[in-house]
Amino acid sequence: MNHLAHLFLAGRSSESLLGNLSGDFVKGSVDGKFSEGVRAGIMEHRRIDAFTDTHPNVAAIRRIIAVEHGHYSRVIADMFFDHLLATEWTTYAKEPLPVFLRLTYAALDPLIESMPGRLRYLYPIMRDEGWLPSYASIDGIWIALFNMSRRFSRQPRLELATPLLIHAREELLHHFGRFMPDVIRFAKALRSDP
Repeated sequence: MNHLAHLFLAGRSSESLLGNLSGDFVKGSVDGKFSEGVRAGIMEHRRIDAFTDTHPNVAAIRRIIAVEHGHYSRVIADMFFDHLLATEWTTYAKEPLPVFLRLTYAALDPLIESMPGRLRYLYPIMRDEGWLPSYASIDGIWIALFNMSRRFSRQPRLELATPLLIHAREELLHHFGRFMPDVIRFAKALRSDP
């Protein structure tokens, strides 16, 4: 799961959104470092990642990707999840994606100064450059994977996986459609708010 999916699965409170978005930017113990709501969101993010890692349909998606991209299949799959969620948004969400993002940004903007580590600098760029809505397009995923590749020392050319979103789309959507209801139920069970 990547940023869009974690925000979608979060509770609607500002702290839940911040905690779920922060999950990839916080390592180790969260005790005493954040408010209770943000801590809960970070832990929710981690549990969702663990659930995702053990789901058979996620394993099937990673196998499709791994044929050509080996151990980078997990990273690529996370981006593919955001793409598939963005393109299938109305199947899972109550409000349109632009409305969801506007409300999410309004909840997160006042908390920028309390965002951990790199997220404090990355979040305004993510918002202002429209990263999350761009995930609905294959070009947007290509750019995201290209930029991600530059952060690896081997520069693995992750963007070369993008044609799978066309050529293996039916199979990817099949597995994604079986996974999403399970992870939505799992995320809701982790918190008390609706």
